[in-house]
Amino acid sequence: MKLEYLASGSPDCPLIRLYDFQPSEAADLLAVINTLAFAAAARVEVDQLAFVEPVGGCRLVFTRRLQDRVVHGPQESELECGFTAATWDNVAGLLEPFAKGAGGFQWLARAHGDAALLISASAGGEW
Repeated sequence: MKLEYLASGSPDCPLIRLYDFQPSEAADLLAVINTLAFAAAARVEVDQLAFVEPVGGCRLVFTRRLQDRVVHGPQESELECGFTAATWDNVAGLLEPFAKGAGGFQWLARAHGDAALLISASAGGEW
């Protein structure tokens, strides 16, 4: 699964996209998101997960917060995506079809903040 931050190039930018993955990798991501939704974890460094390949040095941390927000870190490609447990639960529901082999793309979140979160089953990350 590739992880990339796109600052520009589309009216939908800036955005964080996850793409080019197998259903098993989407299932692994779903398991990670469920740990945030059900309070088993408060922070996950997505770019450090064994099944994730950061593109262009992209670094992403998922956190459980009191308010939904996608936040830039110290560098443009260092991001924190923080949502409430309820929002993480919703993200998990949106991700489930990809864990079962669905194609296409899905906006996982468009929170107030600096970037949206997108998953695309396409090898090229199209949406």
